[in-house]
Amino acid sequence: MTLALATACATKVAEPWHDFTFDGWNDKWYPAHELLEYRYGDKYRMVRASVIKPEHPIHEGKEQLPPTQGVSGSMPVGDFLFVKWRIKATGELVEDQVDLRQRLPKDMTDHGVTFVIEGRQLYVYVITPKVRNSELPPNKKTRLSRYRETFEVYPANDLPR
Repeated sequence: MTLALATACATKVAEPWHDFTFDGWNDKWYPAHELLEYRYGDKYRMVRASVIKPEHPIHEGKEQLPPTQGVSGSMPVGDFLFVKWRIKATGELVEDQVDLRQRLPKDMTDHGVTFVIEGRQLYVYVITPKVRNSELPPNKKTRLSRYRETFEVYPANDLPR
């Protein structure tokens, strides 16, 4: 029993307080793009949703997910981000899965992960707790970069190591 408990503690997933959020309205990718599915890792149900394979009755029969979502709290850091969307003008379905294991900071405490959709391209950002001069315009595709130091981690990775 002691060995099992020690093993469970040694392999426990770190759950720092951090955010997973996206905002299609303010980041201006909605309504040109319709969100169909997203998963930030696979260890916490609050950071995944789908209209293709609904896990929750609220998404059954829907054609798209809401363009805005935010989850903050103590949760596992996602190993990946999967996003599937439809380009409204053409009806084209696009999906992308990003391996986040080597792209995120080692300590995600008080940080955030967000994404922006632009045509066929997905952009993923890390939002740090460091405050930025809000009189300056956003320096990334997400409006959050106006208020906090923000790093693109996909497709480029400009996070300092």
